[in-house]
Amino acid sequence: MPQFICFLEPSRPDLPENPSASETSAIDAHFAYYQKLLDKGSLHLAGRTHEPPYVGIMIYEAPTKEDAISIAAQDPAITKGVLKARVQVFQTALKQGD
Repeated sequence: MPQFICFLEPSRPDLPENPSASETSAIDAHFAYYQKLLDKGSLHLAGRTHEPPYVGIMIYEAPTKEDAISIAAQDPAITKGVLKARVQVFQTALKQGD
């Protein structure tokens, strides 16, 4: 199945350092959303930087790019405007264990 990478950026630069209660709630829901994708087996990797510029990535599988964009668009942090997403086709070239 095709792989995709989703780049996530906070809607404001200092959000990771000073989140509001509603932003924290959206990020908690965001984490739970991606945990479900991991449990289903479609998410390969997720993580974020801990210094500016803040960026998160998710590498996952989807049947089409449209499906991959839809998966990102359903992220609660995206729907609430806390994060912005950009989805691109991705291909793993090297992986530990291969």
